[in-house]
Amino acid sequence: MATKTKTKPSSATFARTPKVPNFSETAIYIADLCAREAWLGKSYETGKKTSKKLDVEIIDKDGVVTKEVFPSVLSDENFLSIFATQLLRNAGISGVNTYKGGDSITFNNFGALLDAAQLNSAVNTNKSTVDIPNGLKFLKKDLAKLYKDWNKDSHKNPKPDLPKQMVKKLSEELCVKVNGTPTGNQPAIASRLLNFGFPDLCVYNYSTGIHRGLSLSTGDTSTLIDNYYTLLDEGYERNWHILSKYEMPISSKVNEVVWQRARNGGWWQRRIYDLALKIYFSDEDGNNYFSSFSPYVQEHIFTKPRAFDLIKPTQSPSAS
Repeated sequence: MATKTKTKPSSATFARTPKVPNFSETAIYIADLCAREAWLGKSYETGKKTSKKLDVEIIDKDGVVTKEVFPSVLSDENFLSIFATQLLRNAGISGVNTYKGGDSITFNNFGALLDAAQLNSAVNTNKSTVDIPNGLKFLKKDLAKLYKDWNKDSHKNPKPDLPKQMVKKLSEELCVKVNGTPTGNQPAIASRLLNFGFPDLCVYNYSTGIHRGLSLSTGDTSTLIDNYYTLLDEGYERNWHILSKYEMPISSKVNEVVWQRARNGGWWQRRIYDLALKIYFSDEDGNNYFSSFSPYVQEHIFTKPRAFDLIKPTQSPSAS
């Protein structure tokens, strides 16, 4: 008797155009599930919590370091609490304060964010050009001041270009300068810090996978970020009718004012959007999340609405 041999999953996929698609309900639903895993500090690929632990660190006004008694997980919920709480406090937002008025944006907590975002290589391979202390100082002082000014008159002057301008500035300030000119750029790290730090600003996470999927040039970083935001802004608006159906998870860790600002500012919808794009363009990183399915099925998962209606029954269910 012949035995069946397991077939290797096909890596074939469907052709993607270099633009943000009109996502299907299915694609956004899957991205929301992934976002909820990340919110809890779980891998949306394995369902397991990350092996690395986060010892949340606070440095008080006297320089005394306090760490949580019990380690936490590398979760979106924790990072939103760590970075937004201090930056909104620095911006003078009422009802927001850190533990004992201390500094929660420390090298320890920043390093944990790099671990979670898998961005350690962005620092380790550019050690001679990065200047993390200067970047964090600029974030906590200069950009908090920009946010404070925006918050005062955003209802009159929303400044839609402010998020990408902040990404550009922080990307440069995270790098060593020679004669006033930055020796590099760190848009991926800058966007993560700003995304968790100012959750009611429309900051998109920058990733090389999405960058390549959109066929953007790798020249001038300022122009790259401009083009990146132009495409993601347009796609975000097109997909808002689906994204807006999903509600941000409640939290027992995030300050209530911070959580409300994140919710009202569309932070959760942008997180879903970011993951939908990452999964959609995953082939650009050599990782097809749906490699077990045929190109036809993959395309329907992402972009074909109500795929189950495409095949019509040839006979009424009530027919005898």
